[in-house]
Amino acid sequence: MTRIGLNGATLPGRDLITKIRAAAGAGFDAYEPRVPELLAFDTPDGRREVVQAMADGGMSWLPLNALEGVFASTDGGADAAAESVFPLAARFGVPHVIAVPAPPDPGIDRSAALAALERLVRRAAADGVKLLYELIGFPHHAFPTLDLAADLAGDAGLPLVLDTFHLALSETSLAAIERLDAARIGLVHLSDAIVGDRPVTAITDAERVLPDEGDLPLEGLLAAIGRSGFAGPISVEVFHPKYADEDTERVAERALQEARRLTTTWEESR
Repeated sequence: MTRIGLNGATLPGRDLITKIRAAAGAGFDAYEPRVPELLAFDTPDGRREVVQAMADGGMSWLPLNALEGVFASTDGGADAAAESVFPLAARFGVPHVIAVPAPPDPGIDRSAALAALERLVRRAAADGVKLLYELIGFPHHAFPTLDLAADLAGDAGLPLVLDTFHLALSETSLAAIERLDAARIGLVHLSDAIVGDRPVTAITDAERVLPDEGDLPLEGLLAAIGRSGFAGPISVEVFHPKYADEDTERVAERALQEARRLTTTWEESR
């Protein structure tokens, strides 16, 4: 059965312990932490509290989200951030970190990007941490298509993080998703988005909502991912600010209910 996790962004305005308990109470299998959440509990007592909350809820960690701007070169860029992010993951026992591209520096090329990822892989290994690479479909980001991201990640030896929002935003074909080797996919982010009458390329992170609250073709996207042979894990990751004002437990319950509905259909079609 597909392992389903909750990304911390889905419950804005709450502390990490509250989010873990809400996710566990709703029935999630795993939790995908974000860097600011861990930093807020990064003391011996805080770390013990977090680890205990995870154990009490029977939860496992999904990758730490994220090491941002991995191709930035100014002021040390991601190399400087890695010096804090990788040890942070290790202190909480989170075994993986997601590497996320930002808008590329002028003149960034594939060889430089590959060298940057390989350098970060070596740095992560010093803390016993492994990396995944996420496709970001915004056109002003580096390598914003599935073919480009998969090719780069493959050469760096990194599993891909696929996101239903970014697959839709980049207008990736279902055939291209199906052609992926499932062994090259490490995690799927699940979110819907409010599109309305605009082109899908106009939507932003702030319009990402729980599945069945937006307009993305989630069933088709997940079916294509399933036909690649991928069997999980999946993490619900949305950013709409409205969830800050809604009941914490109810948001978590709806998130899991919709994720299970979609993954049940997906599993049956595989």
